[in-house]
Amino acid sequence: MRRNKAYSYCCGAGGGVKSAFSNIALEISQERIKEAEQTKAEYLATACPFCLINLKDAAKSMNSNLKIVDIVELFYENLIF
Repeated sequence: MRRNKAYSYCCGAGGGVKSAFSNIALEISQERIKEAEQTKAEYLATACPFCLINLKDAAKSMNSNLKIVDIVELFYENLIF
């Protein structure tokens, strides 16, 4: 994604923003979904439960095909037993 590592942006849900300003949180998360879609990625993984919910809400609101998953879930699905 264009904004990553030290320049990465929040999903918009942190610090109680989603609870207090749900529309703003959704708009910020929608921007992150757009950035992820531009990379042609199939998955967007996060370790944060707040990001997981907010990004899923944004993807759903945009009819995005991007799969939003917990990074542990992604890791587990790709383990070879």
